[in-house]
Amino acid sequence: MIPKVYILDDDLVHAKLVAANLGPGRFRTQVFDRPGDLLAHHAEEPADAVITDLVMPDVNGVEVTRRLRTGDRHLPVFVLTGHADIATAVEALKAGATEYLTKPVNIDELTTLLTRALAERPLLEAGASLEQARGREYSVQAILGQHAKVEEVRAFVRRMAAIPRPSVLLLGESGTGKNLVARAIHYSSAHSAGPFVEINCSALPANLLEAELFGYKKGAFTDAREAKRGLIEVADGGTLFLDEIAELGSEVQAKLLNFLESRRFRRLGGTDEIEVGLRLITATNRDLKEQVDAGKFRADLYYRITVAAVTLPPLREIRTDIPLLADHFRETFNRDFKKRVESLDATALQALQAWNWPGNVRELRNVIERALIFSDGPKLTKSDLPPLGQVHRGARSAASSDHFQLPRGLSLAEAEREYIRLTLEATDGNVQRAAEILGISRKNLWEKRKKYGLLASAPDAESDS
Repeated sequence: MIPKVYILDDDLVHAKLVAANLGPGRFRTQVFDRPGDLLAHHAEEPADAVITDLVMPDVNGVEVTRRLRTGDRHLPVFVLTGHADIATAVEALKAGATEYLTKPVNIDELTTLLTRALAERPLLEAGASLEQARGREYSVQAILGQHAKVEEVRAFVRRMAAIPRPSVLLLGESGTGKNLVARAIHYSSAHSAGPFVEINCSALPANLLEAELFGYKKGAFTDAREAKRGLIEVADGGTLFLDEIAELGSEVQAKLLNFLESRRFRRLGGTDEIEVGLRLITATNRDLKEQVDAGKFRADLYYRITVAAVTLPPLREIRTDIPLLADHFRETFNRDFKKRVESLDATALQALQAWNWPGNVRELRNVIERALIFSDGPKLTKSDLPPLGQVHRGARSAASSDHFQLPRGLSLAEAEREYIRLTLEATDGNVQRAAEILGISRKNLWEKRKKYGLLASAPDAESDS
């Protein structure tokens, strides 16, 4: 079917000229010279795309765009103006305009952009369905548990979701579910339609992390062959989740603080200030106050990100929830593996509740996953469970086995490379566990992997939340 395009301009001659030049057979066009007429007609017979002038006597193009996108947030809307400036362009784009073009418009460019936008619309709508599914997956109810400490976390999530964009700090040991809580806050809030963008601050060295967060202009440094938007810019209108915030270098801490104070930043090598609106959620498994006292973390940034904070309980403190969580993971992996394991028997539950869970909920999930993979019976028994601690400490025990014997004659650098490679193999590419075994930070391990050409062989298997 030929797409329907409405064209709005108080200069009806110009509107008809654009309609005629868009080309017969490619689009069905209809012109309007009053915003009210277009909006009323669109409500009755929705267009596939709209082209609107910016400056009009009654309602300007920004307001028209806002009203159109309120009813259909994936409708392509193109704003045309004869008096272009940065402020109006930003206003139009924030209202939801697909593109902002100056008169006299280049018809070839408009045709190309219009065709692309119409082709991308089904993908955007499919993405909206995906976001809705994620909203259900990461709802408050997805934070499972009946213990009072878990209910306190859920209450915190509801309160944060109801308040417009306060900075949130999530504290807790590795594996307690900080990533899940961050997503629950985002998807339960009014800005859930915006993007959820996350980055692990320990995964990249300081200079690369700064470029990832703030973006850069073309030519800002040797490898900056093209301009790139930073994650702060990408997260505009949504949530930016900085995991392992304690690992930020001092220079990036200073830039992040400046951004939080003004909500403006510059790309690396750039001079233009970019303003964004987002919610910042940070997380760490370290004692940040201790880091401040040791001079490793800025006190002013600490106070800026701790507007609201919550500590997630370790699994050993909520043991009564272990059966519920284990059963949830049993159902999850039943679906994934197309199995029909009905329950965990008393011997399995007793073994699970006796373990101290240094890896917390993540470790429990991994234990149940392994058990489901190798189980053939209708119930999970103690004999189906891997040796508890193997999932969390398996790589460490492997490190002391024959698997780590190195050949003679290696240089010190060659021995280090081989030991790192074997450690990554033993942890199935889990960088966090490998770093723990090696006694170094993830950032240090990343640098060594880069030095020895091991980056491609062991991608990060999971975040540290």
